[in-house]
Amino acid sequence: MFVVEKEQIVYWSGLLNTKNLVTAKSGNVSCRVADDKVLITAHDSYLGRLEYDEIVEVDFFGKLLYGETEPSSEKELHCGIYKKFGEHKIIIHAHAPFTTAFFHYFSELDVFSFEAEFYLGKVPVVEQATPTVTDLKPVLDALEDSNIVVLKNHGVVACGKTFKDAFGLIELLEEQCKVNIAIRKNEIPKADKKHSNCGDVLCEEFELLSIKHGKKLQDLINSDDKAQELGEKHDMTCSFAVKDQETGKLVRFVYEHGKIMDVDDSEQAEFMIIGSTENLKKVFNRKISPFTAITQGKVKAKGSFIKMSRWFPVMKRTFELWERVKVK
Repeated sequence: MFVVEKEQIVYWSGLLNTKNLVTAKSGNVSCRVADDKVLITAHDSYLGRLEYDEIVEVDFFGKLLYGETEPSSEKELHCGIYKKFGEHKIIIHAHAPFTTAFFHYFSELDVFSFEAEFYLGKVPVVEQATPTVTDLKPVLDALEDSNIVVLKNHGVVACGKTFKDAFGLIELLEEQCKVNIAIRKNEIPKADKKHSNCGDVLCEEFELLSIKHGKKLQDLINSDDKAQELGEKHDMTCSFAVKDQETGKLVRFVYEHGKIMDVDDSEQAEFMIIGSTENLKKVFNRKISPFTAITQGKVKAKGSFIKMSRWFPVMKRTFELWERVKVK
């Protein structure tokens, strides 16, 4: 079904990669095929080498209707746009590098061509705190004024009646960002080395995934003002566990609005990280980034990535605090 539409998705996805507007497993593309049905690229698909079975069919609530793979983690963004804007048939979310770089430092684009003036106008910018769009309202509000919106530090989303419409907006914005960077490069501040500001590393070393280890992490997180502020802001209420697949040891943290209310060894967890003793030690001692360990398969993760991404700022701070607690 929808062979022509799938051919178009494969073609334009490949062109995004050829034009360096997406790389590796970044970006996602969708096409409305009925009043309440959407074809969308699968989660973790490589747009530059997209296969037909990596295009799945979902309804307007993101429920999988046809296909064997999980839809893109941005399915809520795509479905939300289609539900609100009946005129849009195509949505492209790209990680255009010059667009991302320009809007990291600047809030407004200077237009240097008639084409950009006619087709782009004033491009809205929406702040992003998570790896996927978890707060749709600001994006939907911005799309009322423009068919292209910059997601700060996360790329760009464009909509249109055709692939040419959406792709053309992204391509034109990327060109204008290149021009802006060339002209305004002296205005870009030099980056300072960032520190986590989590305090000194504790002298005591802890046995990996012992209850004592878990309790120390609980104390650090619950006493950290930034972690608590982020936890309350993003309403992190869930159970999160880490398990050593070799020894069977496990620590589960029960969160309520960002505060860890309990630490135990129960496997009944909404989210779980599972790995070998060696790799978990590297994660806790920050020789490997926890996020990289998951994406590169050094440890496994169970649970909904889309839901977990809502709490990315909280987890990022949590992992920074882990640096203070060394394991044996």
